[in-house]
Amino acid sequence: MISIPSSIIQVQQLLNTEQLQQIDALLQQIPFEDGKTTATGTAKEVKNNLQATREENPYKRQLQQIVFAAVAGHPLVQTAVMPKNILPPIISKYSNGMEYGWHTDSPVMTIDYTVRADLSMTLFLSDPDTYKGGELVIHTPSGYVSYKLAKGDAVIYPTTRLHCVNPVTEGERVACVTWLQSLVKDTEKRELLFQVKTIQERIAAKDMKSEENLLLLQVYSNLMRMWTDL
Repeated sequence: MISIPSSIIQVQQLLNTEQLQQIDALLQQIPFEDGKTTATGTAKEVKNNLQATREENPYKRQLQQIVFAAVAGHPLVQTAVMPKNILPPIISKYSNGMEYGWHTDSPVMTIDYTVRADLSMTLFLSDPDTYKGGELVIHTPSGYVSYKLAKGDAVIYPTTRLHCVNPVTEGERVACVTWLQSLVKDTEKRELLFQVKTIQERIAAKDMKSEENLLLLQVYSNLMRMWTDL
């Protein structure tokens, strides 16, 4: 079956084993507080989790830097998202029935600096076998889709989507969440560019000098010129 790029992107092994070990050690040094402190509007009423303290903490900053560099440097993120800005990630914990009910993330987010939030990202930092529940559920045009990915994997999805985190009934779910501003803010246009670029790269892998590869590169470049938001 042909894999067709879409507006929801799963990134396998965004973090490698060494990075995950570093993060596990850093998490032991980071204090957590009620997650409601950063929620706004109706989200505050449905948010029940813990998140890393807002106070400056060198261990939190180091963890954020590891995740930020991994996101910014990943080739799939570059192709699918075309990031213009990436916010420092928030670190969250869920246990003992904690959940985050149905909500939509704010269109403009501020963490150190302000960006238009085009895409949301959840990076899973717990082995899925160590907790029950805790699935990220996204409402898509085709229905509800659940994600409970391997430790170090991430899912990126349009911030316009309704989503929730199911209650964690056993164990502890740790994750990072962040928001990205794309060079192309329209989801359908961004998805089309992702598809064109994916096809072009597959053709280039077979014959970089082929006419088909050159024409697709031209189409991709011209569409980027038309749609890029700078």
